[in-house]
Amino acid sequence: MLEYREFTPEAMAELKPLIALQRFRSNDYTVNGLYMWRDYFGAKFAVTHGMLVTVYDFEGGSPYYTFPVGAGSEDEALEEIRRDANERGFRLRFCCVPKEKTEKLASFFGAPKLIEARREWADYLYPYENFLGYHGKKLTTQRNHCNRFMRDNPDWEFIELTKANAGEAAAFLNEHAEVFEKHDPMVEEDFTKCFDVLENFERFGFTGGLLKTGGRVVGLTVGEAIDDTLYVHIEKALASVSGVYPMLARLYAEANAEPRLRFINREDDSGDEGLRHSKTEYRPIELIDKFVMEF
Repeated sequence: MLEYREFTPEAMAELKPLIALQRFRSNDYTVNGLYMWRDYFGAKFAVTHGMLVTVYDFEGGSPYYTFPVGAGSEDEALEEIRRDANERGFRLRFCCVPKEKTEKLASFFGAPKLIEARREWADYLYPYENFLGYHGKKLTTQRNHCNRFMRDNPDWEFIELTKANAGEAAAFLNEHAEVFEKHDPMVEEDFTKCFDVLENFERFGFTGGLLKTGGRVVGLTVGEAIDDTLYVHIEKALASVSGVYPMLARLYAEANAEPRLRFINREDDSGDEGLRHSKTEYRPIELIDKFVMEF
């Protein structure tokens, strides 16, 4: 059977080299995606044949496996998953399966009893250049919002997030907790785990920034880069400040721009209509579907 372990900060250091090999551009296969949501989705992991396998237990009953990632053998890892499910009496089912790996699972385990993509799980993927100034007619709204922000706040500054000012970032979240907590279990979990991520962001190799006006923090962002994609994991700002969100997104992209980065993943919308509208306005190039499969 697979030996399940907890997603601790120490474990993430061990797993980061395996995660760095994923090419799915899916948030579910990132350091933060795994660490930040470990409790909410009852996540644990195992490493077998040089491959990371995550197990999610968020609906009760049999858990869900994820597609293995790493430098080892996919086939050997999938065989271990089959054996683990059989020995534990679990149904053989997977979640967060990238579209390009659905055929692999079907050829390995046979035709699935169930296969479906959940729209609320789909990540929004954008061309990196979309956020470098919001050029072009389709991004006029975002560009205008930034211009408004700069007119209203001529003393704005964007400061790199470091260990030295992580406390200031946490203080910003605490001060405006009522703004960011919306009495929704998933939103509350996201907010709570932001503090955990801030404590470990340097250890995990994350980047981030603080947007200030008049010396006070009005926005915070944190993310990580894997292969050709920058993942935006935390983006909290005071919506009462006109244009703050487009400005924060632009400045973070500009601060981390490098030739290898071609895309930005801004995660899913969790089924929230307002968030869906906002993410769509930035003109995604793709919605990265994640499939549930049962055999």
